[in-house]
Amino acid sequence: MPSLEQQLNLIIKKIQNSANDSLKKEVSTFVKSEISHAVDTEIYQSGNPIEYDRRGESGNFTGTGSLGDPLEMDSSVSNGQLIVMDNALRNKDYEYPGSGYDDGRSLAYNMIMGYNYRDTWYSQPRNFIEKARDNMKHSGTLIEVMRGAMKKRMGINNVK
Repeated sequence: MPSLEQQLNLIIKKIQNSANDSLKKEVSTFVKSEISHAVDTEIYQSGNPIEYDRRGESGNFTGTGSLGDPLEMDSSVSNGQLIVMDNALRNKDYEYPGSGYDDGRSLAYNMIMGYNYRDTWYSQPRNFIEKARDNMKHSGTLIEVMRGAMKKRMGINNVK
């Protein structure tokens, strides 16, 4: 029979594996949807540009390659920490030397920090990631998603 310490270590490992699996699946999906929603409110609803074409429509981002497209977001879990990266590529049609739009930084970075030349409303900083964090923090829904995912893995009576 395994010792009490061995049994506890097995239980801890099972909980850690369940938590990591929950983060990779349900929580990651939820966070990506929150980022998409924040892109909608902070980027898309901030105005309609006439200087360039957007790749997505407000509320309909999947498969567009846009900043709000969850298919353009990668996630990883390490030591119980979920990392979600928005890797949507910038539209190369609007890059030209000296424009301030060809600085080699990611689309997400430029949206959050603003473009070099902040002379137009759409080149101003619009921090959609911070908005997504605030939304999740204030709604408490992220905790409910994690709780539901853990109940599914560990049993409804084992998770409070």
